[in-house]
Amino acid sequence: MPIQSKYSTAQIETIMNLLLDTLRKQDANTELSLMCLGNTISHIIQTHVPAAQQQDVAKSFAQVLVDSISAKSH
Repeated sequence: MPIQSKYSTAQIETIMNLLLDTLRKQDANTELSLMCLGNTISHIIQTHVPAAQQQDVAKSFAQVLVDSISAKSH
């Protein structure tokens, strides 16, 4: 069963497109893009998630990322 998001598809796509446009405008290659996005995710977790929950949130995020890639390769 798919997970229902509290955010609309349009809202997610708008923000995602803005992020991708910024990376394109900076001519960021794959490695730099992943580094910047990873650092952004780390920053968000460190500044918006209580310290006691940061490891769990990071692990959950990493697992969702792996799952999303695995689902597309099948």
